[in-house]
Amino acid sequence: MSSTTNQDTDLNLDEDEVIQDWSDISKIQNDNPILSIPKRGEKDYEPDGTDIQELMLYRAKKAMFDTLENSVRGSTVKSQVKGYYIPDKHVAMLPHAKGNFVQTMGETDKDGTLWLHFFEFLYLAERGTITPYWKAYGDNVELPLSIEDLYSYFKNQKEMDNFSIYAHLKRLGFIVRSSDQYIITKYNISFYPPLDFKSKTIGSMRNIVHRITSSFTSTGISLFNGIIFSHWHFYLKRYKSSPEIYESLNKLITHQKIPHSISDLRYEHNNVKEQSSYSTPTSLKISFNIWKPNPTFKKKYPELPDYQVVTYNKNVSNQSFPTYNELRTLFKSLDYKFNFIEDSSNVDFWNKNTYNNGILRENILDELTNHPRNKIKNTEQVGKKQSVNKKKTPRKELPPHIQQLKRLKNGYRSFLLAIMDNGIISFAKISEADFGSENVWYVPPPNGIVARPNQNGRNKNKHRNTQRKEDKQSKK
Repeated sequence: MSSTTNQDTDLNLDEDEVIQDWSDISKIQNDNPILSIPKRGEKDYEPDGTDIQELMLYRAKKAMFDTLENSVRGSTVKSQVKGYYIPDKHVAMLPHAKGNFVQTMGETDKDGTLWLHFFEFLYLAERGTITPYWKAYGDNVELPLSIEDLYSYFKNQKEMDNFSIYAHLKRLGFIVRSSDQYIITKYNISFYPPLDFKSKTIGSMRNIVHRITSSFTSTGISLFNGIIFSHWHFYLKRYKSSPEIYESLNKLITHQKIPHSISDLRYEHNNVKEQSSYSTPTSLKISFNIWKPNPTFKKKYPELPDYQVVTYNKNVSNQSFPTYNELRTLFKSLDYKFNFIEDSSNVDFWNKNTYNNGILRENILDELTNHPRNKIKNTEQVGKKQSVNKKKTPRKELPPHIQQLKRLKNGYRSFLLAIMDNGIISFAKISEADFGSENVWYVPPPNGIVARPNQNGRNKNKHRNTQRKEDKQSKK
């Protein structure tokens, strides 16, 4: 009777709520490689003060400790991967790297040695993928390191925060790469084309014209504000409808122009470097580029990231929540798959608008696939052919007011602010909305006709009823 009740309780409980019974497994000989841990009963969440409960707890602990003490533990020498920490460069190297992590982590040199950032090295050591060693660069002496030793090599609190965020995102399954730290070569992935001398001169001239025109617009707004707040304005202007009032009120409030297209994004990005007033602080900058899980990911020629992360520790005295100017600088420095331009799943579009080291990504992929010596699996080309052959059903266009609500809710550009609070990580999405150019107070109806949904529904029902009556009469 007790065994059936125990089985029933096991079915109702979750996996982590069921207590493990080590008493039977401790009796099994160590030469049996396949072991299964049996389960039993319910948990005792609070002590009841009885000796029976203390005895059961003692026996369970002793069985677990005996099992762990007598079991054969360790790693196979053949599958062991050694990693060496280089203190002079604060990086790590793996002379004989093997495993799936090589596809998304570190950089490989010409000799086949994998170089890792320190946070990547510590992450692999924590999960048991590599065995860490200390080794001076160019020296043959190697010393084994523990996880505690690796934690003592952090340079500052910022680096420790970045590791916590990196490890958290990696455990969730994302592909995470550093945005500004490079070991061997700097692979520049950008949505923006490289600037030559001609484009720089044109951009500087446009910047001068923009500053002159913006001064005139600001002067015009200030004059308008001075006139509309005076009593003379009502003698000069007569409002005949509500939209005229709202349009006049809209001119009272100044707002920043937000890029809505590819040309606007690239024009603003070219002028960021020339504006010294928007300098990004060292404490707040983009820390990581994040990609969704992708089996065809290539770390040498990657796609644009899906997200970008900025690290912020609220417990550090010299850090504060980003100000308005800092947020503007961060928005202008973003470089990822902007969702308001095109969906991230459209591979063809992003290949045509992504630059790897100043070269169009589409040209790089064509050169790699058509090279006679390079016999790689052309998974991306196969995906292209399948996408062309499959007829995509066109998406239904949403009504204008629904599109406006989505634009105001999701914004245009956005990044993830990783907030560290005493070791607890919280992610906040900071997006850039445009309330200045959105007509949120009044939407004029088409052709001056106001149609209510209830009335339209009633009219449709009346039309259907009359049509049915006419059909019945024609049949008779």
